Amino acid sequence: MVTDSRDARALRTAGRLNEPRPARVEANFDGTPWQVNHHPVTVVREEWRVLDRWWTDEPVTRRYFEVVLETGENTVVFHDGAGGRWYVQRGA
Repeated sequence: MVTDSRDARALRTAGRLNEPRPARVEANFDGTPWQVNHHPVTVVREEWRVLDRWWTDEPVTRRYFEVVLETGENTVVFHDGAGGRWYVQRGA
């Protein structure tokens, strides 16, 4: 049986698309990840920073990395500057 997508229970359990999930990341002294969720990083493809809502009481400060894991999987991880935790955006 397929759940009716308009049902409030289905909306609560579905979650948001590509919602960040906590990740276990080991990083070098410069903050570059070398392991994501126990999978070695073979390539850091890109790095960027997001500084947003700096004018509010809850600014967003994140450092993102697009990496390729040893498994061949592409994934995006970020370090939340405000909370000090790592998150994975897709993959791993």
